[in-house]
Amino acid sequence: MYYYCKTKLIGCVSTATLIVLSTISFGQNSTGADSLKQLRSQLIASNQPTTEVDLLLHQSGNNPSCIIHQADDYTFSFTPYQPLVNEQREQKVNLRLKAYYPFLNYIDFSSDFTTVQINCNEKLTPTIISELVTHFGYSGYEIH
Repeated sequence: MYYYCKTKLIGCVSTATLIVLSTISFGQNSTGADSLKQLRSQLIASNQPTTEVDLLLHQSGNNPSCIIHQADDYTFSFTPYQPLVNEQREQKVNLRLKAYYPFLNYIDFSSDFTTVQINCNEKLTPTIISELVTHFGYSGYEIH
């Protein structure tokens, strides 16, 4: 019961903070971006999703870093802040990236298009991961 209440409270506080921050004009205001980055760090620390904050950062011109989960030396997954809409878009992304990156085996999207799993036929390097996540609007990545 305590865990549920604590989690619910963190979710409510996060949502309220997002609403307040989203009403602020971020334009050239680095303070707004800094506040979003701080909120994002808090969400990561409490294992909460950062999708909404990531989108706000992107809209303010401060692309976030991608939070990836590396399954093995060839596979990693992440949650994009701008999920794909349908299977047709998924196929276009797959074809475009496979044509550009010969080391790419596949990109697999979850059934609701909110999670991406990428598998390569070469061992993952920081350069490979960075190149792939930048196609989804991220600037760099963090492994969690």
